[in-house]
Amino acid sequence: MSLQQGLAIVLQVKDHGDSDKIVTLYTLEYGKIVLIAKGAKRSKKRFVNKLELFSLLAIHFAPSRHSSLMRLDQAELLNPFPRLRENYERYIAASLLCELVLHWTREHDCDEELFRLLVWALEGLALAGGAVNRTIIFFHVKMLDILGYRPDLTGCLDCGLLGAPGIVYRFSTMRNGLVCSRCEPQATGNISQPLSIQTIQLLRRAQDMEQGKLERLHFSPAATREAVALLKRYDNHLLQREVQSWSFLG
Repeated sequence: MSLQQGLAIVLQVKDHGDSDKIVTLYTLEYGKIVLIAKGAKRSKKRFVNKLELFSLLAIHFAPSRHSSLMRLDQAELLNPFPRLRENYERYIAASLLCELVLHWTREHDCDEELFRLLVWALEGLALAGGAVNRTIIFFHVKMLDILGYRPDLTGCLDCGLLGAPGIVYRFSTMRNGLVCSRCEPQATGNISQPLSIQTIQLLRRAQDMEQGKLERLHFSPAATREAVALLKRYDNHLLQREVQSWSFLG
């Protein structure tokens, strides 16, 4: 059988039997794919130090004659992102990005924009001065946009207003948007913690901002906490499961 090739980020690795590994990758050309790496646990050359979480690989793979899993034949390590493995906070952040892509995407659903966003975010986290929480928030907001789950932060879903004095705004995960305190008694759906106007405006800017302009976006500690709590809650609601890496993020 002819080999296929592509660029891939390692999302998940699991042991399989005595000598094999099951590897989940997000690829530029094919989206999320699951492969079996035969003999990877005992390999001293072909796969050694290559099948590690969030590594960037050039891969060759083919359908298996004896299994529904495709077979990983070769893997060339292009970028292991070593700095992410030397710092606990950045390692957890990179793990979170990969876990988000793992759970938010379907197999063989290719999206070049999402692949490039993931590589960009990992490269940003690896920079010595890279802002960890800001990169996570920006990646998550952009990922939701790409996948068609963009939160509506333009104003209250019922009255349409935003920024009125003395009004508190909350996010409804059921309705995918904001509800103000004037409309909330009549609102239905799962209402989360309050969001400050600053946090709402920052998230709106992140939705529309180009990747190269991230440094212009500055989240205060309070806005960071609010944004992270919102995104975590949004994940749990739409995925109907917990994204485990969130619990390790400081």
